[in-house]
Amino acid sequence: MNKEGFNKLYWGFLFIMFDFRLAGFDILPDIVGYILFAMGFGLLIESSFQFSKAKKYNFILIFLSLFQIYEPQVQQQTGINLGYYGAFGIIVGIGAFVLGLLTIYHLFMGIKEMAEQAGEESVFDDIYAEADKRWNQYLVLSIASLAGFVVMFIPVINLFYIMGILIASIALMVAFMKFMKKCSYNF
Repeated sequence: MNKEGFNKLYWGFLFIMFDFRLAGFDILPDIVGYILFAMGFGLLIESSFQFSKAKKYNFILIFLSLFQIYEPQVQQQTGINLGYYGAFGIIVGIGAFVLGLLTIYHLFMGIKEMAEQAGEESVFDDIYAEADKRWNQYLVLSIASLAGFVVMFIPVINLFYIMGILIASIALMVAFMKFMKKCSYNF
């Protein structure tokens, strides 16, 4: 059952962290990733109470991600553009950001708890340490992404910064997916 739960999380990370749009439609919609996360948390909930907490936050993200399936392109205009949804979109975005952090935090804390309960084998010590490492990487990437809203106003640097964030996001997505596979084989 744990293997199946981690496999759901594996695919969930792909949908959540990879954002590619065609004509405003998200090709790999976040809602699918959050539904996969919910299924994974449901299968892992008996292994750690942390997954129960993550599932609660994730449920709200399922609803909020409905607003991200289609985002029409906004015509170029002068001044600051708040996007298609305006101030409401900013509030939803901030809420989704905080809930996403809480979901991922409890996911990795649940994995750490499972590793603690599993015993003293070196593989579980390694999983414990990697869960902590992956959480810290996610937190740094999230903060760096937020900083991008300030950096985007600095000419030249903004392009390199955004490219760096994109590369780091892809690398971290792959690392998370590998870690979920590792957990599925060891728990």
